[in-house]
Amino acid sequence: MANSNTKLSRNNILLIIVAGIASYLDAALLVSLGVALPIWTTALNLNSWLVGLISTTLTVAVAIGSFTGGWLSDRFGRVTVFNIDIFFVAVGSFVVAFSDNIIILMIGVVIAGLASGADLPTSLAVISERVSKNLYGRAISSTQIFWTAGIILSQFIGFLTAKTGTASPKVLFGWIGLVAFLNWCIRMFSKQFRQIENSQVVTQEDSDDNRGAKIKLRDLLKNKNYLTPLILLTTFYLFWNLPANTWGSFVNYFLVTVDGRSQMFSTAVALTANILCLLVNLIYLKISDSQYRYKSMYVGIAVAFISFSMAGVFSNFWEVFTVAYIFYSCSTVLCGEPLYKIWSQSFYPVNARATMTGFSYGLVRVVTAAFSLITPTLMGYSPKLLLWILVGCTVIFGGCAIAIVNLINKLKIADPTT
Repeated sequence: MANSNTKLSRNNILLIIVAGIASYLDAALLVSLGVALPIWTTALNLNSWLVGLISTTLTVAVAIGSFTGGWLSDRFGRVTVFNIDIFFVAVGSFVVAFSDNIIILMIGVVIAGLASGADLPTSLAVISERVSKNLYGRAISSTQIFWTAGIILSQFIGFLTAKTGTASPKVLFGWIGLVAFLNWCIRMFSKQFRQIENSQVVTQEDSDDNRGAKIKLRDLLKNKNYLTPLILLTTFYLFWNLPANTWGSFVNYFLVTVDGRSQMFSTAVALTANILCLLVNLIYLKISDSQYRYKSMYVGIAVAFISFSMAGVFSNFWEVFTVAYIFYSCSTVLCGEPLYKIWSQSFYPVNARATMTGFSYGLVRVVTAAFSLITPTLMGYSPKLLLWILVGCTVIFGGCAIAIVNLINKLKIADPTT
């Protein structure tokens, strides 16, 4: 077992901060879209299918960006792609911010989604290539703090601008564009950061990493030791992401349109949940490289299952949904995306991590996009049915998580927590 007291270096921390913005922007785009949906519904006179189409377009764009961005970064250089894609996140976000019709809005969503999707697997690979596996938990889970910060800040901005009508989406996406542009400037023009990119490559412990060799995706898929983790990780992330995306994108729509709460109330609930989520995240960083990583995972799975079950049983009571949403949000830190990110950097060779992660991430987002398309209609038809579908998702991703832990032991994957 690794020494969990080993500290990240200053250069590691600077790299994580700059690369972690990819996770911030991914969450900010998703949540800002969710905050803006009820406003656009009224301002642009959208029906439930068009509402679902907007969310689906973002998800599909992120998926395509993940597919192509991961492959491009492993083929032409992770740092090269890492330093370019963030610029187009800024461009797309500004287009959304200043759009005044559905066509321009969709164009901006596509640009921002493609670039954000490409940046996420690339940024994770850039980080994992430069830190020891004994620090993966803290290094990679740190990006989840940025993801949570993206949620909180977007919800906070939405809360402050809730009564400003169509000005709210302009502020939300204008801010995202500004953050992305400033991050691009640092990646491209900061000599200190470029030195970190070029000097922080660490020789990994595994002899089969094949550092420097180009590895084809089809060759990896023929290897059972890589194919089995890919299937399990993708299934785990898919059935974790379906409820996470549903509640992240449509919590405002659910509380406002279905339950009749105000825009300010729904945004305040989501903001409260994610502030608590951030606190849990900070605690998780302390245990992510220790023996408590998987013990806390089991707790998270149980909390998620109970939360959805209670919301399903008492689906007519917005009070129960509100409490369940808060508890579920906190559980995602313990049994969700942080684990997926850590595992995705542990099972594959260095020069294939972005490709494999992008492939998995993109596939999940495609399926999630299809589900997002019908989510508003399903909410309107039967909120109870939707919630019980999410209960089923929890059972599946929980089972996959347990199987992955067993596979780590079976394949003797380096894991400081076991």
